[in-house]
Amino acid sequence: MDITVVVPTIASRIQLLERALRSVEGQTLRAAAVIVEPDHDRRGAAVTRNRALEKVRTEYTAFLDDDDELYPEHLKLLARHAVLGNLDVAYPYFDADHDPINTFGLPFDPALLQKANYIPVTVLARTDKVRQAGGFQPHPDENGDPCEDWGLWLAMHAAGSRFGHLPKRTWRWHNAGDTTKGRGER
Repeated sequence: MDITVVVPTIASRIQLLERALRSVEGQTLRAAAVIVEPDHDRRGAAVTRNRALEKVRTEYTAFLDDDDELYPEHLKLLARHAVLGNLDVAYPYFDADHDPINTFGLPFDPALLQKANYIPVTVLARTDKVRQAGGFQPHPDENGDPCEDWGLWLAMHAAGSRFGHLPKRTWRWHNAGDTTKGRGER
């Protein structure tokens, strides 16, 4: 399976990016390509991910934030889950100091997806399906967070994409603070 890992980043997070890239290098299933896309003008992660997505030439894309890290089996487990389930989006769960989502092990639930963004951005997705759905797009939550990944998941679901949850913790979520959300609050 050909996979490109896409990592949006900002200059102030170089040490975090290095950790993220080491975790990509340590995968038991090697990525065919890694695209690190800088957000020089601070337009946000969605614009940056979409710009990187234009460069992807593989069937699947794995998304990773620059402050997070993948466990060594992440790509292998997601690829297997995607193939066996004939999925367009395979999403695992994460380890974190605090779990604000609290949906570990919950199978994909389209009704819940309409109400809440419970699928983190660290997924494996068919590149053509992401593009056909229009890429990352705002769908603000009640707190005003742009939730561009939620906008993408909703668009992909509306277009008939197949989602599947892998009930394994395959990556570490870190909350590094300064982000590339593009909200001008830095």
